Amino acid sequence: MTDTGLAQLMRRYAEVQLATLVDAPPEGSQWVHEIKYDGYRLLAFLANGDVRLRTRNGNDWTPKFPAISASVAKLKAKSAVVDMEAVVLDSAGKSNFQAMQGALGDGGNPQSIQAYVFDLLYIDGKDVTSEPLTSRKQTLEGLLKKSKTSKSLHYSDHVTGHGSDMLAKSCAMELEGVVSKLADSPYRPGRQKTWLKSKCIKRQEFVIIGYTDARTGTRAIGALHLGYNDHGKLKYAGKVGTGFGMKYALDLYGRLTKLRTNTPPVQNLPRSVVKAAHWVKPSLLCEVSFTEWTADGHIRHPSFQGLREDKKPQEVVKEKPVRIKSTESLKQKTASLKPSGSLKKSDSQTPQSERIEVLGVSVSHPDRVIFKNTAITKGGLAKYFAAVAPWILKDIADHPITLLRCPEGTAGDCFYQRNPGTGLGPDVKPFRWKHKGKSYEYIYIKNEKGLIELIQMGAIEIHPWGARVDRIDYPDRLIFDLDPDEGVPFEAVKLAARDLRQRLDAKGLEGFLKCTGGKGLHVTVPLAEKDNWETVKAFCSALAHQMVEDVPSAYVATMTKAKRKGKIFVDFFRNDYTATAIADYGVRARPGGPVALPIEWSELGRLKAANQFTIIDVLERLKKKRPNTDRYTKRQRLPK
Repeated sequence: MTDTGLAQLMRRYAEVQLATLVDAPPEGSQWVHEIKYDGYRLLAFLANGDVRLRTRNGNDWTPKFPAISASVAKLKAKSAVVDMEAVVLDSAGKSNFQAMQGALGDGGNPQSIQAYVFDLLYIDGKDVTSEPLTSRKQTLEGLLKKSKTSKSLHYSDHVTGHGSDMLAKSCAMELEGVVSKLADSPYRPGRQKTWLKSKCIKRQEFVIIGYTDARTGTRAIGALHLGYNDHGKLKYAGKVGTGFGMKYALDLYGRLTKLRTNTPPVQNLPRSVVKAAHWVKPSLLCEVSFTEWTADGHIRHPSFQGLREDKKPQEVVKEKPVRIKSTESLKQKTASLKPSGSLKKSDSQTPQSERIEVLGVSVSHPDRVIFKNTAITKGGLAKYFAAVAPWILKDIADHPITLLRCPEGTAGDCFYQRNPGTGLGPDVKPFRWKHKGKSYEYIYIKNEKGLIELIQMGAIEIHPWGARVDRIDYPDRLIFDLDPDEGVPFEAVKLAARDLRQRLDAKGLEGFLKCTGGKGLHVTVPLAEKDNWETVKAFCSALAHQMVEDVPSAYVATMTKAKRKGKIFVDFFRNDYTATAIADYGVRARPGGPVALPIEWSELGRLKAANQFTIIDVLERLKKKRPNTDRYTKRQRLPK
């Protein structure tokens, strides 16, 4: 194909398909789910060795991505158009937008930028946009396998069905979220509802409308004032003063001073804002993560992620997730709560206007049903956590935590939260720290009142870090998550747990068993807080890959869905900085409200499923048997 052919391809495929933001991933086997990458969206055009890389707005960015351009040129095709996300991976293998900014900046390394390819629009003279998504992806995967020299291009695999599980795992690994796509859908330009995106945290682009000077030091910029478009007018979204270092602030200052203007781009601003601000023409965009929108339309706890130059200011609006309905009827087992212990069916009969007190914490709406088709109420959930507080606190107290909050129950909107925000009780503490130049902000609790305050604010799932706040760089546990593929019998998972136990024992380590409340089992090894995260992850990675090498027919140690067919994923990625795992005795936001329950190895033989324990089961169990606390008190060092 000639240069004219390349130009024709770029005219023909001038616009990308975009995903609609939703409040939760859709369920059903007709949906496939991909990891949402944190980078720049690109369309790559190839014609007889000539390559162009264009942004979603049609900007030619080929020179910015030399490694990707060279890899596209090596595709085993005469002509092709592929859709991709350009990313830079951090030390944990996760896409990092700030690292991308560094790679594109002065003194950066653009060769470090890679791409995850997720769709194919055109191949060797044939338009394939009308073919089903899964067919396009199958052709794309085959193309990449043939093109082994295209080292900077990676196939973006997917998971069929289980959208909520996919999002939960992505959020536990501190990824941005997931993109859900109808498996049989064609490729259509513009924002479509056949592609849906679900985010772990709120994050979007804003227009920079001004800045304030730094109060101290030489950082030049103290904060950026932000705006977004609303029916053709700019509205004020607040300001962001964290997330950029001195060098970045100086570079920003140089760019913004050239855009200075005397008139604020937004009208009716508070006097306190106008007094200290320098205003700029609204032409520069940045990406910001934040915890929530306030009632007056401002963002809370924002963190600057980087500039965006692949979009136009007119496109920046306040992103609002669309409420979706399930596309496939899910069979839910009704869990009946018998009057037992401190949890009674009568808890669901308290008038909505009343409140109850649990461990000194006032709990509102105690009769609100939390799980559809069950008698589990918010009041009952609070009483359950009060009953298990002595045990769950051994696992989560003084550890940073991520919450899955469902303020209206699992039938309503659910979202993940790890940062301090509104509605927190006095015993829910903020924890801020820095690691390798990156700032973190989590919440943690110390006592039973803090635990009930989490439930009062609508939390259902609690996912702790593997380290305490006062020893944040030295984990006090390591975790293996044995996660079976669809169709793998649970007996095989039990055999895998025994295999892992024996391997740990051979290394002088004692592992403890837990049902996850989902499909798999956790094997946890308590540590002495002497080995750092890098050492712990390297140990877990080596052991997981040794299991794969020894029994390749049973195990896999990568998240790639295609490689997991019929196998058990030995997930060691929970042993990484910021990674989390469901709490011991934690309730899952799944049909029936199963509990993640620690059990003894002697119970494994008669275990039927990893989600068989209900709240009532756990309460009855605690009446009869005192849990073994060795998993919380034993301290072990990794072998040298």
